[in-house]
Amino acid sequence: MNAPPPRALIAVLPLALAACPSGKAAQTVQPPVPTVGDATGGGGARPEIAACAAGGRHDLMVVDWTPEARGDLEVAMKEGVALLSYDCRSVRLVPSCALAGGYGYIGTTRREKKIDLATADEVAASLPVGGLAWLSDVGGKVDRQSALLAQLVMVGKHTTARKRADRGELEGGCDEVTHYVRAATVGAFVVAAGSKAEVAAAAKVAGKGASAGSSSSTRVAAHDGDLDACAGSKPDAKAPPAECGAVVRIELEPVNAGGGAGAAPAADLAVPTCAPGFAMADGACVRPTTRPHQCAPDDAAGCATQCDAGHAGSCATLAVMHRDGAGAAQDWVKATTLGKQACDQEVTLGCRVAAAGMLGGEGVARDRPGAVALLDRACLAGDGQACVELGLARLGDARTAGDAQYAFRRACYGGGEYEGCAWLGVLYFQGRGGLRANPKLAAQFFEKGCKEGSARACEGLATLHKGGKGVKKDAARARELFARACELGSESACKAR
Repeated sequence: MNAPPPRALIAVLPLALAACPSGKAAQTVQPPVPTVGDATGGGGARPEIAACAAGGRHDLMVVDWTPEARGDLEVAMKEGVALLSYDCRSVRLVPSCALAGGYGYIGTTRREKKIDLATADEVAASLPVGGLAWLSDVGGKVDRQSALLAQLVMVGKHTTARKRADRGELEGGCDEVTHYVRAATVGAFVVAAGSKAEVAAAAKVAGKGASAGSSSSTRVAAHDGDLDACAGSKPDAKAPPAECGAVVRIELEPVNAGGGAGAAPAADLAVPTCAPGFAMADGACVRPTTRPHQCAPDDAAGCATQCDAGHAGSCATLAVMHRDGAGAAQDWVKATTLGKQACDQEVTLGCRVAAAGMLGGEGVARDRPGAVALLDRACLAGDGQACVELGLARLGDARTAGDAQYAFRRACYGGGEYEGCAWLGVLYFQGRGGLRANPKLAAQFFEKGCKEGSARACEGLATLHKGGKGVKKDAARARELFARACELGSESACKAR
């Protein structure tokens, strides 16, 4: 059973509130914020967590949300792009605001992760909604003898193709919106609190009866889904297994102040951030002195230190810096080596960097089969960009070209990568990659990719309208689409319009 929700809890608001006559969500009465002192009967104070820097990208566990709040999030994601107000100290859904778009599902290789929060302020930083209330189960603190442990099993992702959102695109009561949900990872989880000697065993037991592993000194604080049910997941599944579709984590992207959508910025160095004084480590916000953590993307020395200490995300960040010559000397040997190191620890960005070096023979031996294997691993893990790169790598080899379409479909339908849709349009237009030429199907994929912001897709659709292939010949529409592709960065489209 979950503890009573603190003030920071996401407002549990029925979806119908978006249609209130006033156009604003109704106010709800929240109980006082519980403190560690309240939980233990002592005089402890709630840890003070600083507000987030504006515009940050964040990766949040939602294991401390009530089932009703997670349900509201799932409903919001079915209705459009979910919008939140988040400041590192609290998070809540803003149902009075709307943003056009939707989510596709992509199955992933099953991953298990255990997250041990070591201090009360790490609990407050990582689980701002309900984590503090759970401290009553460990005497109001976590230390060498007591623990708050989250065990996650992840089997798939719901992802939107939106790479950015501008405030001018929002509709309704949106003043409080700070972020939108770019992706939600699903599976099952259990959080246990109590003695470190017993809490791990309790976490492992939590299937349908989450309290089965509890002891007199250990209890399950929250759970959703059935860990055992997740064993039947498959990366190519169109939906998660029954009882293994609970939202476990969400990836938040900031809503930008500017108006009008342009080309999406490069995201390889956009690492998740935490409140000042904390850093991301193993999926939680921790004090950077306590364990290896994610480095800042402009600190090559810090990235090297954290990579050497065993943080794979920092290895991947340093690999990107050496690949691009951004903040570190361009060095493809180091980039590829570091990328492989990160990839071996399930950081898909590292797989992509290493594969690029191996495909191009940039300072390392050219190895197409090895690169394809790395990209395939990353694609199956849910990295939509890796799926696009996998499709291109397969398309570049006559022996594997017929398999390229599957990688592009995975990126287009569930991976949140509109370039996968654009490339499917190219294959149907040109009759490549094991597909017969079909201008009508090409137009459908170009339309989908262009709508989400692909210059390649807009230009392809413009070409079809210009020639009347698969669609009605329409010179005005063609000019409009060429202009859109030009705005999105296509030089050839700029010349064609």
